[in-house]
Amino acid sequence: MYEIVAKGGIVFCIIIACSLLAMTIVIQRWWFYRSVEQEDAKYMPGLGQTVAAGNTRPFGDSDGPLARLWAIMQECSTGAVGEMGVAAEVVLDKENLRLEKYLYVLATIATIAPLLGLLGTVLGMIKTFHVAALSGAGNPQLLAEGISEALYNTAAGLFVTIFCIICHNHYRNWSARRLCMLETRVKEFAALLTKGEICSGR
Repeated sequence: MYEIVAKGGIVFCIIIACSLLAMTIVIQRWWFYRSVEQEDAKYMPGLGQTVAAGNTRPFGDSDGPLARLWAIMQECSTGAVGEMGVAAEVVLDKENLRLEKYLYVLATIATIAPLLGLLGTVLGMIKTFHVAALSGAGNPQLLAEGISEALYNTAAGLFVTIFCIICHNHYRNWSARRLCMLETRVKEFAALLTKGEICSGR
């Protein structure tokens, strides 16, 4: 691995750094989205019964988006008509920002990675032609070093780009679905807080 990095040059190292950053974001976002889903699965099925039993903190010590939505809507439930809905919209906007956090970094890496690969390819070819100009074609080892640098950067740039595009699109879809879920929960919370009925399905 060290030999590949050494042959790839400085641009290859930058691409590797971008891939590590992308991997960190992918893992962090996966954990975050899963925590949102787990909060929904844990508390929503029995929420109606919990509230009916007089529990004003049906989400316990959870600090997830559902708990935040419930807290603000419950706080505003005794206020003026429409106040609860406005408060919920404000929280939803904040939760949407949390859901999409760091996704722009994946999009940025997906955009610049092939350009970095192209830059590394050009630098590798420059090295190859420089060696050819100085020593002719009689030194295949030096020529191979320049060509290998070019190819390593091309492959690395494409690999990182493909990975980031797939993860970015998948997480954007995941984020959109979680936001739709939260919007549905707002309506259910409003029904509960106004003595209506809550849908038990997810």
